[in-house]
Amino acid sequence: MQGAKSLTQNGLTGAHSLFLLISLAMIGVSVYLTDHFYQVHFPAGFDSENSLCEINSFWGCAKASTSTLGSLFYVPTAFFGVIVGLIGVMGAIFPSEASEKFAKFVFSLNAVGCIILLVYSLFALKGLCPFCTVYYILSFLAAFIYYKQSAVQPFPEVKPLIIYFIVTIIPAVLMYNYYVDKMSTQNNLSDQYVAQYDALATPGDPTVESPYKIYKSTENFSDAPLRISVFSDFECPFCKIVSDQMSELIKEFKGKINIQYMFYPLDNACNSNIKSSFHKFACKAAYLAACDKENFHKNHDLIFSRQKELSFENLTNWEKELGLSGCFDNKQIQDDIRQTIAAGDQYNLKSTPTLVINGKKIEGTIPTVHIKAILRKLLAKGAQ
Repeated sequence: MQGAKSLTQNGLTGAHSLFLLISLAMIGVSVYLTDHFYQVHFPAGFDSENSLCEINSFWGCAKASTSTLGSLFYVPTAFFGVIVGLIGVMGAIFPSEASEKFAKFVFSLNAVGCIILLVYSLFALKGLCPFCTVYYILSFLAAFIYYKQSAVQPFPEVKPLIIYFIVTIIPAVLMYNYYVDKMSTQNNLSDQYVAQYDALATPGDPTVESPYKIYKSTENFSDAPLRISVFSDFECPFCKIVSDQMSELIKEFKGKINIQYMFYPLDNACNSNIKSSFHKFACKAAYLAACDKENFHKNHDLIFSRQKELSFENLTNWEKELGLSGCFDNKQIQDDIRQTIAAGDQYNLKSTPTLVINGKKIEGTIPTVHIKAILRKLLAKGAQ
């Protein structure tokens, strides 16, 4: 086929080189997304969910990783992107008419799959995974280059299909077994967290009920079988992790859980327990969040979603954006915040985030899956 219109069989042309680089980039992105899938499903530490792939409520990879199309029989969808990229690399390095037909077929199929995933993300998940989007762009470019530079028909021979199936199925089976093993390990870890929770002292729910609710199933905080008091600071990065966890807990335990927010800014501008201002925007952020009790949950989520943008100027602008006024000099708001700060004395509070779950204090963050295990156990025991 020397001299005929071919992407890979006429030497290392510009299009051939570009296609090779795109295939390598597809492998790199897919490896990252595969690793991210396991980080989301099996968090290894308190900050494992706070990856560079999580930008805001619209741009984030976790939503895609945990979705219905995020995996196939416990094998991350991103893994198949690694295989597609490898097929491109091998076809570019070892060109032949058979490999070009096969690669053109695979990259065409891959582009169609990307369109389906893109539509699913936009309309079902209401968001986009940044790295997935990069993969989609690379895939469309690769398919375009093939159709522009190659005259072969994308109808693969039987032999490459068999090789592709074997190359894919063996690691896929290994990944399935890995997932099952990790699930078993995670369940054992959850049992350990539940046992540690059971062994904690029970100082009880805060004696002062916060007027600021993240979610409520009952009018009175104490009437719900599951009760969480969140001592938090809007400038604290680990508090943002806890904030993100709350929506997951609400989703599973809706109607059975009350969650109240207890302001505890690590800022001596409003918290006399703090000797210096660790977080200089924390008090002003608290004043803004507390300014509208009816829409507290919405404003709470908004401020945390913009945590990296916190500044005195932005907080003032956000007050106008939310249609509020007088938030930063309101004596009643300041008194409410001082009351929740004082409630921390009951637990000898020293840091944020601190959760009080059914009267027991947990400092710091723990993976969502283990919080859920604790709450399920409390329900099974007839939580009081």
